[in-house]
Amino acid sequence: MMMSNINNASMLRQQYKDDSNLDIRIKLHQKYSTNKYGYTNWMFDLYEFFDGCKVLELGCGNGSMWENRMEKLPAGTSLVLSDISEGMIEIVKEKFKDYSFVSTELIDIQDIPYPDNTFDIVIANSMLYHVPDLQKAISEVYRVLKPGGKFYATTTGVNGMQKYLYDRFQEFKPQLNAFSQPFPFNLQNGKEILGKSFSKVDKYEYEDSLEITETADLMNWIYSSLLMLRIDKNDLEGLDEFFENCKDERGVIKIPKEAGMFVSSK
Repeated sequence: MMMSNINNASMLRQQYKDDSNLDIRIKLHQKYSTNKYGYTNWMFDLYEFFDGCKVLELGCGNGSMWENRMEKLPAGTSLVLSDISEGMIEIVKEKFKDYSFVSTELIDIQDIPYPDNTFDIVIANSMLYHVPDLQKAISEVYRVLKPGGKFYATTTGVNGMQKYLYDRFQEFKPQLNAFSQPFPFNLQNGKEILGKSFSKVDKYEYEDSLEITETADLMNWIYSSLLMLRIDKNDLEGLDEFFENCKDERGVIKIPKEAGMFVSSK
């Protein structure tokens, strides 16, 4: 049976108790993305940091996007890296222990423990679709932002990798109904959702796709995915051979991606 809800809190904590699953998924995109500029580089091009800015990241994971970038932040920047996973916070705390302007905190986006008008910038990357009460979370972000502050939120679209995998699983074993559940916050509906709190919301899309040559790497991604947690591994016998047969004449599994960022201004 597949999980009924991707924003089940206990499952999220199980999925992200450490960064092993996250690391698998990041590495697949690093290895096989056709846009070699890099999604993280593109995100940092959009961020508008400035001297003395106060930044909060929600759902920071293992903090990989900040690696080799701390020295490039403007003078006087204050950065809070937060997550709901204690395991992730321990990883990030150790990783950035030498940076006095970085602090770490266990935070649920639905209840941010800071006063109104605290931060110039709030960041939430690929995590809003996990939040049980999304509108409450966004209202909390709005509350802690200073007037003129910006909320940067990345997400995926409904016609990217998830749809590709859903279609393939329908061919492989439709009764599994794998990857059928649409993300509740995506590129198609995000502007409308954010617009309930923010008067100005801009959307930016990142053009990319995957061209995978090693089927085992895709299998590792699938097994690591939150959407697969309640599928019996025995039901996946033969899946690697199925995807091996999905390769084109060049020996490539081609998978579309839809990814982008919403920039909301208070």
